[in-house]
Amino acid sequence: MTKLYKILINRGLTQTELCDKILKETGVNIELYRMSKIVNGQTKNYFTDTAKAIAKTLQVHIEDILE
Repeated sequence: MTKLYKILINRGLTQTELCDKILKETGVNIELYRMSKIVNGQTKNYFTDTAKAIAKTLQVHIEDILE
């Protein structure tokens, strides 16, 4: 279970809701299939802009979501 997965569970957010929220708040469009791979730990190396957008939207530090 990834750090990001745990945050989503604790906040009651789905991956779809997170993607929508990121787009609305930052203008960054992360496709659901890509978010799924990030949340499930299948993608460990992804763009800094993606990590920043996720962290900003969740109001956490990047270190809080990276493995």
